[in-house]
Amino acid sequence: MPIVGLLKKFIRGEEKKSAAKNVPSIVRLETDVAEYWILKEVIGDGAFGNVYKAVSKSDPTRVAAAKAMELDDDEGAAVMVEVEILTHCVHPNIVQLYDAFTMGNRITLLLEYCGGGAIDSIMVELSRGLTEPQIQCVMKEVLKALDFLHKNNVIHRDLKAGNVLLTNDAKVKLGKA
Repeated sequence: MPIVGLLKKFIRGEEKKSAAKNVPSIVRLETDVAEYWILKEVIGDGAFGNVYKAVSKSDPTRVAAAKAMELDDDEGAAVMVEVEILTHCVHPNIVQLYDAFTMGNRITLLLEYCGGGAIDSIMVELSRGLTEPQIQCVMKEVLKALDFLHKNNVIHRDLKAGNVLLTNDAKVKLGKA
């Protein structure tokens, strides 16, 4: 059964054990993200909705919050797969997942903030591609992330410049597994 369907049954009190097994432990079911995080301005859009800059209410941690639109069962299942992967893929070159919330059919992921932006956006801003030395530098870090993923039996199925991000201090991070 798709994960959103399992979430619905879990929320209604049905199939408590099986639903809980299929939802990664980091996910806070039926919890409003606003209880823990302040969502600020929109900084982009992702596959399932807008991406906001967010700040923790308990400490100065800044993150990017990918707030999902209403999801059907298949989309919800796809997001839960991504959450499960990100939960286990902790690496310096992979965007870190900090928190996840569901409310109805909406899922909000709190991810590491990469203020430098995506490589595709940087190239548009520069009105040119990257130089060979820049490509070499970026790809060296991307390959470290891919090596880690492959050693952990994860295939990144959407490798593109829009999913290669830079932090404010120019560290390369691979997003969206």
